[in-house]
Amino acid sequence: MHVIIRPQRRSLTVAACLLLMLVGSGCSTKPQVAVSPPLSCDRAGNTCVADLMAALEDWKAAYNARDPRRLQQLYAPGALITDDEYVSVPLAGDTLSEFFDQMAQRPTARMRWQVGNLMLFGETAVRSGEYELEEQVDGQPRKRPARYSFAYQRIQGRWLIVLQHSTLRP
Repeated sequence: MHVIIRPQRRSLTVAACLLLMLVGSGCSTKPQVAVSPPLSCDRAGNTCVADLMAALEDWKAAYNARDPRRLQQLYAPGALITDDEYVSVPLAGDTLSEFFDQMAQRPTARMRWQVGNLMLFGETAVRSGEYELEEQVDGQPRKRPARYSFAYQRIQGRWLIVLQHSTLRP
């Protein structure tokens, strides 16, 4: 059997066949973008230290903005906070919201890093040092030096806090 297709129908037939092939092959779904995993912190060319320093600045910016939800996003699931100024210590996992809610009740508190040490252990890092906390208390500015330790874990390319401890400097 020999089928004769007119020239006008040939274009439509080709277009219909291509459309069926695309639909049948799954090409009609949203294309998936392959993302390379970040370079290991043990490999040359990684950006681990720069990324970690940016994470610290993100924490300071969120703290100083008094934005509890933005701050909470910088912590890994199951993180632990052992700050000595807060009522419930230690806080972990779902109870972390207490820390962020209490923090939001101090609208004038601001901090700035003073000095810090950084130790990198593959996909884990520890940053410790001193910061200064300043806030208005009874209408008067009050500055208090404090010490801190943050332990970070690199999770899916992001440095997230897994442990935080701050204490007022004696």
